[in-house]
Amino acid sequence: MSEHNLENNLRKDLGLVSALSLVVGMVLGAGAFMKPPAVLEVAGDYNFALLAWIIGGIFSICGGLTLCELGVMFPKTGGMLVYLEKIYGAKVSHLYGWMITVLFAPSLVGALVGYFSSVFCLLFGINDAYRMAVSAGVLGLIACINSIGVKQAGYLQTIATCCKLVPILLLAIFGLWKGNGQVALFSASGQGIETYAPFAVAILATLFAYDGWAQVASVAGEIRNPSKVLPKAIILGIIFLVIVYACINIALFKIFPVQEMVTLGHDASAVASQRMFGHLGGNLVAVGIMVSILGGINGYIMTLSRTIFSMGERGTIIGAKFLSTIDDDSRSPVNAIIILVVFSFLYSTLLDADRLSEISMFSIWVFYLLTFIGVIIARKKFADTPRPYKVIGYPVIPMVAILGAGYVIYGMLVHQTVNGIASIVLTLIGLPLYYYFDNKNKHIELSLGEVKKYQFKTKYMIAISSIIIVLGLIAYGYFIIK
Repeated sequence: MSEHNLENNLRKDLGLVSALSLVVGMVLGAGAFMKPPAVLEVAGDYNFALLAWIIGGIFSICGGLTLCELGVMFPKTGGMLVYLEKIYGAKVSHLYGWMITVLFAPSLVGALVGYFSSVFCLLFGINDAYRMAVSAGVLGLIACINSIGVKQAGYLQTIATCCKLVPILLLAIFGLWKGNGQVALFSASGQGIETYAPFAVAILATLFAYDGWAQVASVAGEIRNPSKVLPKAIILGIIFLVIVYACINIALFKIFPVQEMVTLGHDASAVASQRMFGHLGGNLVAVGIMVSILGGINGYIMTLSRTIFSMGERGTIIGAKFLSTIDDDSRSPVNAIIILVVFSFLYSTLLDADRLSEISMFSIWVFYLLTFIGVIIARKKFADTPRPYKVIGYPVIPMVAILGAGYVIYGMLVHQTVNGIASIVLTLIGLPLYYYFDNKNKHIELSLGEVKKYQFKTKYMIAISSIIIVLGLIAYGYFIIK
């Protein structure tokens, strides 16, 4: 990837408070409400579930601190795409971008859509046969807002960020206060269920709730004094999140017996709020949970569609010209947004939300592992490059991050071998595509990344198409019930 002189024009406006807010804002969301039952089911009892959340936080802190060294060495906005190319070359960075496009982005958004439709159907008493219609509706709404412009999508993100704090605080505080004492922590008498999954799978499930810390290192070029700010933001931010997640889990443990919480699954947080605050109050909290998930969907569609757009600009992906087109009306990569939304919907209909979240975490942590190892390689490869920040406790912290990444990857491969191997194969398919397009484009000057003015505004096309699809899925659901 060529160096961009415009990078030097980025304003270094982010301080500790901004970076800390970025960590908490990106990470805190759907995972806090949706993942506790899944972690408990795999862990088997309350004690191991809490331990999984704590270890997941430790792995995230070590990973974040390790990644910070590369963020300060290469303070370029773009994050891991830049680090991987600097250390391993264009092929590996292409595989990362390809993995984001075909695996991580649609799996992650598909999981969030699955969680949203689950709470939505529970809140309004809608039959599960209509879940696909709900999923298509919410994706169509977010795609429409993003096609109007990034400013409008930003407004939605701000509202969702403010709203998500309300249900989190209510669940944590009132659950700890008013819970009926089902929990039996740190004692041999604690309830439990039989589980056959490795403990690493429980940790992998928590990593979905912690994911987002890597985004801070990716904006190192816009942070004042990154050598001091980045480590503090990572450590303080994730410690805060560990405490919040522990409080929410203990609150839920005090409300539900193990088996009931596992059986409720994605609906546990909504049902808990109804038990604490009554039907109306519980429904209001459930609405807050949905708005929080909606913000997560919007945030990831905003950010990940830009990665897909960037892959299109490089010309080493199928449909590069289409994906690298910007809509003249909204100045947004609408084509990349549409592709992400379509594949997210397909993924959400094919696989359960928890399964999708595990696939997304497995695929991204494979590249986190490469990046953690890359810090050690960079110490030799770029020995003369200034390092205003070095990993605390090197090489212990990077080794913890590497071993942690290896452990959760091992857990996925053992517990869900087919999905793990399929994820690796789908990622490696990007390699022959890279060679094909690299050879094809070697002797020609690429003309990609055009700004196109459509005769019929894309926001109207997306809105009309979404309405037609939702109506069709409602009819389909009606015939299933009938």
